Amino acid sequence: MKRILSYILAIFFLTSVSIQADTELETPIVLPKTEGSKNFDLEISIANQNGINQFESKLFSEAREYFMKAQSLAKQFRDPGLGVVSFNLGLTLHKLNLHENAVEAFLMAKKYARGNSLILDSKLLLFHECGFNPSIPCDEKPPSNMHIEGSD
Repeated sequence: MKRILSYILAIFFLTSVSIQADTELETPIVLPKTEGSKNFDLEISIANQNGINQFESKLFSEAREYFMKAQSLAKQFRDPGLGVVSFNLGLTLHKLNLHENAVEAFLMAKKYARGNSLILDSKLLLFHECGFNPSIPCDEKPPSNMHIEGSD
């Protein structure tokens, strides 16, 4: 009986570590120069790149400010990068354990993803989406460190 329990605990531990490792590998996305016939706004690209630099330096509060600026400008100018900068904001809010706010950013990212597989296939986006909405089933359980208020 002890041996079976040990195996079950080991499998559970390895699965949770694997899920957490997968989500920790997700990083902000750089905006390309153009997408189809649309050019990205230079100010949005600069704010996004500054946010990425801060994110990579683990200065998540500063990164959030840059990504929020980029998102605000992208909304204002109806820029094709709105999905990307919203995704980057969602990643940053996740790192800051502001999961309820991350849900909003991730949902906007998904809405304006424009087919971007880095956004549409994101496990973090899925965990925030299904963890906050019981009508959307999760195939995998979100990591324990990602508790979303009201998700229990």
